[in-house]
Amino acid sequence: MKILTFLFVCCSFAVHGQDQKSEALLSKGMKKYPIESGVLNYEISGGAKGTESLTFDRFGWRSLKRLSMQFELYGQERSRTQHEISDGEILYRVNQQDSTYQERVDVRWSSIASQMSPIEASESILFSLGGTYTSDSVLLGKTCQVWTFENKSLIELWVWQGLTLKRKSRLGELVIVATATGFKEGIQSDPRLFILPEFYILKE
Repeated sequence: MKILTFLFVCCSFAVHGQDQKSEALLSKGMKKYPIESGVLNYEISGGAKGTESLTFDRFGWRSLKRLSMQFELYGQERSRTQHEISDGEILYRVNQQDSTYQERVDVRWSSIASQMSPIEASESILFSLGGTYTSDSVLLGKTCQVWTFENKSLIELWVWQGLTLKRKSRLGELVIVATATGFKEGIQSDPRLFILPEFYILKE
């Protein structure tokens, strides 16, 4: 795993056909978050244990999400890892084990970012997902909007400036909680983190 991670970082100077959608959106003055860059770290608790992180720049249009957790489901020990790069509207779900990736498009933010402030856009998206704004709560010294949902997977989100600081969700019979333990703003991350290595193959 360490070797794979090393290769992923070192080979990332070669752009794998990425359209750099984040640059195009940013050039239009559009912002996903009112904060230019940062790193959020989370602890996974409840029905699972693990860690999660979100690294972003370009006011949120470019990001890297990493998740690693272990849990027991239906009597079996399981694990889940996630490595997802976003560049504007394009999301790349990376599998470092076999050097493949999957690609999908999410236009929820970009379709309204030119018409609303980042906070207004966040509220609109949460409402469209069936969310109900119920109260305010403080986490890491930041006042978050608490949104609740009535669906099978998502239960609750604590959102500050469009960023999720706490997430409660269902996985089968489990309730899993991701809670932010630290947030650093204005972090200048290595741009190679957000680029797919050239040798990775698109998996349909």
